[in-house]
Amino acid sequence: MARREVKGDDLLYRFFNEVLPLEPDLFLRVPKLLVISMGVWFPVSVYSEMPILLPWVVRDSKCRGKVVKGKRVIPDEWAAPNEDGYLRDDNSLVKGIPKSLKIESKSYPFLNGKHLGNEFVASHIWRENRTGQLASRIPSLNTFVPNLVWLPSQVSKLSDREGGAVQSALKEVSWSIYRNAPVLPHLVPIVEKVWSFLDEPKTSGDLLVDELNWFIASNKFMQTRRSKFSAVIVALESLAAGDEISSKFHPTRFRVGLPKIAAEKRFKLLGELRGQIAEGSSYAVVSEER
Repeated sequence: MARREVKGDDLLYRFFNEVLPLEPDLFLRVPKLLVISMGVWFPVSVYSEMPILLPWVVRDSKCRGKVVKGKRVIPDEWAAPNEDGYLRDDNSLVKGIPKSLKIESKSYPFLNGKHLGNEFVASHIWRENRTGQLASRIPSLNTFVPNLVWLPSQVSKLSDREGGAVQSALKEVSWSIYRNAPVLPHLVPIVEKVWSFLDEPKTSGDLLVDELNWFIASNKFMQTRRSKFSAVIVALESLAAGDEISSKFHPTRFRVGLPKIAAEKRFKLLGELRGQIAEGSSYAVVSEER
């Protein structure tokens, strides 16, 4: 008889989807406790100023190409623009956004002052939405702060189950944090459009935001995000003016690929990005030395 084995990861998955539903009192409490104690979120201050962290980036799981028996049969095209000019990412750019940041946690001291290590995943909370596409395939939802949480990899797998207890708990937590949080005035129509893609979750009203784990967003972090944002805008503006993109602009595949994108699509992307910058904002100040 063939040897039959069970994977430890499968037990966690089955616990939440087969065992826990049999315990009604725990079914609502345990998933929420799990995401509250293990999830790490961006603070409202980041959402208020920068609700879409990488609006020029879209998820494309095929961008890394394909290797068969050690031989590459489909080339790696990570960071090359798609036909609309958006940078194609396999989630590695998104995953790395908070790598430099420390974590603050009032209820889970073990996390205090730590940085994310291995085995954390940038998880999309609303995968399915009213657009009919997966959230990660929509640039505005791919890095929409309320749609992102960093979770241990095994917990993240549970969040992918549509309608599952963990995913439902994440939606409730995110909605409680961000839905009524203020954003800069020029961003209101932008974020309201993004929220319109998302279904409102059922909420129990017993969430204490102070219990959550937060990234500590330093001034340096915010300035870096602004610089990267403005660098993309300047690259698109250069092409619109008939000039070349600075050789200092990275990633290289993005720089080389953008001039090949149809001009009307580049201009459309430029307009969308400009719409997220207030007149006179520090985003518009870009150093040629970057």
